[in-house]
Formats: sequence, structure tokens, C-alpha cells
Amino acid sequence: MLQIRRQAATLSRRATFCRNFFSFPGESQTQAISLTRTLPYSPALLYSVVSNVDEYCTFVPYCTESRITEYNKDTKQPTKAILCVGWQKFEEEFESELTCDAPHTVVAESFKHSLFKILYTRWSIFPIPNNNDESQGKLVLDLKFQFASPLYNTISAQFAPAVAQIMIEAFEKRMATVQRLKLMDGDKRAAAAAASAN
Repeated sequence: MLQIRRQAATLSRRATFCRNFFSFPGESQTQAISLTRTLPYSPALLYSVVSNVDEYCTFVPYCTESRITEYNKDTKQPTKAILCVGWQKFEEEFESELTCDAPHTVVAESFKHSLFKILYTRWSIFPIPNNNDESQGKLVLDLKFQFASPLYNTISAQFAPAVAQIMIEAFEKRMATVQRLKLMDGDKRAAAAAASAN
């Protein structure tokens, strides 16, 4: 009887080990990341960069192709887009439904993809409270995702915050570039106007 009890205890420990070894801490959880930036750019400029999905492939890391495939006929805002992401031998295409509320929010949701159960991105844009300077705005990135694979969920918990950081920094750099080009264009127009006046 004592031997049977010992064997049962050993089997129980082995079963517990197997459950712990083959279960993943984030396998059924949606992961969420939120980042906020106060930037020296107007809310209108922030929105124009975030909603211009066609240009993502020119500045978002690992984005190899981006194109808007459908617009709202009334608002002229994008409603569907396709993004291609590539890294080494890995390449995936994501079709997203977009909800754009100018100049406040851009929401992207991917509903049909074998890699993810949930893939949701929300950009929120706010003016700075109690600030008369319209050249400043607040940008909030909310990212929610859940992989179909428990293993991917566990691995992604380690690197997802760094990826989100890289992404928002890419948008910051793009906004700086757009602002600089806008100022250069304004200087050229002013110079042309001055020359024509003389």
C-alpha cells in the first residue's frame, strides 16, 4: 500500500510538471500596450500622418507595402487598407478595416488572419488642454493583440513593448519630416510672392 501511494505521488508530480511545462502564461489573454507622446505638431498634422496609410511603407519599420483599398464616399476617409510586413524570411499580409474620425482618431482592426485572434490599433489625437498654442498635440497609441498560438503569445510578451516603442518613434520622425517639408514649402511660396511683388 505504501509503495502504491509513493507511485501515485510520483505520477502526480510528473503530471504537475507536464502541465506547467506545456502551458503558457499568456495563452488566453489579450495583451495591451499604451503609449502617449506630447509633440510639437498640430493635431491636424498628427492626424494627416496617421491616417495616410499609403505612406506607411516609406517610414514604418518592416512594413514593405501599404495601400488604402477603400474610402468612405461621403467623408473621403479611408475604410480599408492592406499592410505587408516582412522580416528576413517572414512575410505576412494584413487586411484591416479602418475607422477614421478626423481629426481625432484612427482605428485599425484585422478580423481575418490566421496568425492573430485579435489585432487592434487605435491612434487618438488631442489638443493640449489650457494651451493656446495650436502647434502642439498629444498622440496616444493603444495596441491590443492576441496570437492564435499560445507559444507566440508567450514570446511576444517579451518584445511587444519594444516593437510598439519603435513604431511610435517612427511616426514621430515622419511627423518631423512632414513638418519640415511644410515649412520649406511655405518659405518657397513666401519667396515667390516677394519676388512677384518686386
